Amino acid sequence: MTQEEKVNKWVEENYRWFLGEVKRNIAKNQMSQFAEELVHELILSLYQMKPEKWDMIERGSGISAYVLTSAGLSLRSQTSPFYIKIRRERGWARENGLAGSNSNIFEKVDDTEETSTEKYHQCMLREIEKMHWYLRKLLNEYWIEGETLDTLHAKYQISKRHLTKDLNEAIYIIRENCKDC
Repeated sequence: MTQEEKVNKWVEENYRWFLGEVKRNIAKNQMSQFAEELVHELILSLYQMKPEKWDMIERGSGISAYVLTSAGLSLRSQTSPFYIKIRRERGWARENGLAGSNSNIFEKVDDTEETSTEKYHQCMLREIEKMHWYLRKLLNEYWIEGETLDTLHAKYQISKRHLTKDLNEAIYIIRENCKDC
């Protein structure tokens, strides 16, 4: 039996079980959005596996134990091929702004008190002026000029992850300092 035939047979017999296990026990809560992609990525890795490795795993703890262990590690490890291909890219795909950026970032959670947009705007401008020049520049280019994370990444050679962290930090500073406005 060829390697491809072995993988085909395993996938036919175990696909539903594997997907169910990943959804229920590995990719739960916030990670559930990645369950199907994770399963497909791991099945693809089985097809790309060297026959010697397949035989060694089959003789050892078994393919099922191997894929479940791999699923757990791949989902949470920042160095896994799954993380690099799927999770990191999805986290970076924020071309329309950071999460929640389409709403007013200064919106109060408690709507019982009527607040003034002008007051928030003045507070925001004051806080931006007090910020470190780097954060001020990022906010200006991202929020005002409408630059994308890809553009900022290419322009400054700063990782998108770091850019996102810095933008979130700037927004947090403004929210904290303007929450009483």
